[in-house]
Amino acid sequence: MSTWHRPDGTAGEITLIRTNLTAAREADEDCPLGRSLEARPLVTADPEAPELTLPLADFALGPLMAALDRIEFPRFGLSQTEVLSLMWQTRGTFRNHRRAPAHPGLLKWTELAISHYLTARQADQAARLAAGEPTTRAVDVKWVIQRQLSQPDARGARTYEQTAWGRRYTSADGEVRELWLLSFGRAKTERPAGETAAAAKVTMFGGSAVGGWKAPHKMTPARRPQIGEPKHPSRARVIDVGCADGSFSVLADWNRRQVDDNFAADAAPVLSRVVGDMQTKPGSSCLDCKAITGCSVLPRTPGLLSLTAGHPSGRRMNMSVSDLRYYEDCPAKYHILRQLKLKSTRPESNAIRRGRAVDAWLNERHADRDRTACRAQSGPDVSMWLADRFSLPPIDADAAARMAAHHGWFCPLDGLSTSEKVLIQPQITCFDHEMNLVFTATPDLVHSRDGGWIWRETKTSASKLFEGKPLLRQYPQLALAVLMLNAGALGGIVAHSRVELELLTPDDVTLEEIDPARPAVVDEARQVIDDLAKPWIRDTTYEPQPGAACASCEALDWCQPGQDHLGALTT
Repeated sequence: MSTWHRPDGTAGEITLIRTNLTAAREADEDCPLGRSLEARPLVTADPEAPELTLPLADFALGPLMAALDRIEFPRFGLSQTEVLSLMWQTRGTFRNHRRAPAHPGLLKWTELAISHYLTARQADQAARLAAGEPTTRAVDVKWVIQRQLSQPDARGARTYEQTAWGRRYTSADGEVRELWLLSFGRAKTERPAGETAAAAKVTMFGGSAVGGWKAPHKMTPARRPQIGEPKHPSRARVIDVGCADGSFSVLADWNRRQVDDNFAADAAPVLSRVVGDMQTKPGSSCLDCKAITGCSVLPRTPGLLSLTAGHPSGRRMNMSVSDLRYYEDCPAKYHILRQLKLKSTRPESNAIRRGRAVDAWLNERHADRDRTACRAQSGPDVSMWLADRFSLPPIDADAAARMAAHHGWFCPLDGLSTSEKVLIQPQITCFDHEMNLVFTATPDLVHSRDGGWIWRETKTSASKLFEGKPLLRQYPQLALAVLMLNAGALGGIVAHSRVELELLTPDDVTLEEIDPARPAVVDEARQVIDDLAKPWIRDTTYEPQPGAACASCEALDWCQPGQDHLGALTT
């Protein structure tokens, strides 16, 4: 009997296991069952989700990969100029009717990324020539390692496949292979060891194959090695390239033995855990999970909002207050930064850096479970905030030190019984099946008390609380917290639960308490989130709305209307 079985809410076969580089990361926030389901492409949702026609492309690297294919693969024979013209003309579909058109912001990002990527390639190739090493050329087939079993194993699998998504290259003699991995921002100087080792393994030993990465059928060999071509190369290189600036970093440059040794040490244990795990953990994985309708762990919260319909496309949506705030600033900003997850190289403001620093310090203090530490100590002095770890400017380091000291007055853990549960920045998730809407929130700290839950949000600010606007509208995350506690997303006794806002300023600290059991509070909270969510959930185009948020927008480099707006202000 198989040790892995199809979970409720799914159908299909478990005989094929296909892992990719994402599986080798084993991120803490992922659901273990979601990861193992992702590795089984023959398993589908039951009932099967309808095929969606998305109004806009939602895979940010899709247009870039299609463009680079047409520049690097001889079968297309197009120049960079011709490809850019075709990309804009077809809105990134390149006349492939199965692709959704791209948002103008994504097209602008892609245009810049093409130039940055090709610059990185040229720099690497020039360095190889200068060192007397062979250059490499693009490979127009996928690589996959495939292992067939004579009968199903303990997991019920008969076919194992390892894949690695990226740009593939080989030297003329086939002795050197490269896999180039794409990062949205600057190049990563390191990735998880398991991911790098898995990438090198596929690069070194992968056979040429046909079949899509997401194809439900197994990938099949496309051709046999030609006469004189080595069965496997002698070197595998894994390179990370930053699409935002053309930086690149060599993550691995290994021979066959190094590839095998590193894979055995760093990747194989991770992949073995990933494909065999059936534990469930609601969170970011819920959005794309095939088993969501049968999941018994994910809290169901129908009617959390007053909305009556989900997204016009029918797609499952994730909603957080950060999503809504980004959308409120500008729909294009939300789509580019939250949906496509593009990253800017623009530096964060000092206020944001200061807030992150205080947040990180508080998390560490609370994690040691010393119930009196925050009240007993005045907080670190200015020197810690000036040091390399935080590197705050003197004025912000001084403010951070004073904020940390003020926290001791209202630390939520002081005097708390050791029998109570404490969760530091947990991801709270619940699901409205009728709306096909996943709600997520990440409070700074949640702890149990007398059968209820206390939800603490801690904010840093240069000024005191503004009294001219209702608290729940100033901080909509408090409104969502009220709704989630009231709906039972955390369980417990609602009447014993509280939502708290701790506002730290350089000169003071304020603590506000909100009762999620009061009907009037719940009604106000629902109205706050409804007002933010109604335009967001109906939108399919995410048009730019130039305004005050443009000056500090991380998506400005890819938004022509925003640039035009700021330009008009200076003329």
